Amino acid sequence: MDIAIEKSLQQCKTHIIDHATLSSIILNNGYTGINDKINKLKRKGHIETLKRGLYLHISPFVENPISKEIIANTMLSPSYISFDYALYYYGLIPESVFDVTSATTKISKSFKTTNGTFSFRHVKKELFSVGLVIESTKNGNFLIATKEKALCDKVYYTKDIQITSKKSMISFLVDDLRIDVDELEDCDIDIFVKYFEISKSKKIKFLIEALEDIA
Repeated sequence: MDIAIEKSLQQCKTHIIDHATLSSIILNNGYTGINDKINKLKRKGHIETLKRGLYLHISPFVENPISKEIIANTMLSPSYISFDYALYYYGLIPESVFDVTSATTKISKSFKTTNGTFSFRHVKKELFSVGLVIESTKNGNFLIATKEKALCDKVYYTKDIQITSKKSMISFLVDDLRIDVDELEDCDIDIFVKYFEISKSKKIKFLIEALEDIA
């Protein structure tokens, strides 16, 4: 691989490079056939396509691991990590979750890559900004739901459940989701309340009542 191009690619600490940036790097290093050079870099395994116009730089010289969370945030904007992956991230559910699940105000869609599947589920604009935090890594920052918001998203947007009481909500949390209730002892009830005030969802109302009993 051209050393100059490799050094230029290493300047992007997230490892994620859009087409315009990659094209500029190639041109600045004396190449004119941009698409041919991109295809050559892909064939040699130095970059891979995440989606149209977005690439992941793969280098043996970069020590920091690739952040799937940052990839998710970059794949579709605006978005934040939530649902199953966020519940797993906070240790609320026992099963490992490898595919990154996110929420977006755009239409739902999914991207399959060699780094896993990145799925995005549409959420209401009014609920988008409730309960979000920025997490930092060596590669950069990413936006993720708090554990309270992630649980609300999971409950509210799971359509194939019948929650008609506090009792049935407790059953859903403990038996279906297998939530570790000990991880909810220090939860911020205000986030649940804010989510309910906006959504007016009976399921969220039952969630709040259930947490008062089990957390």
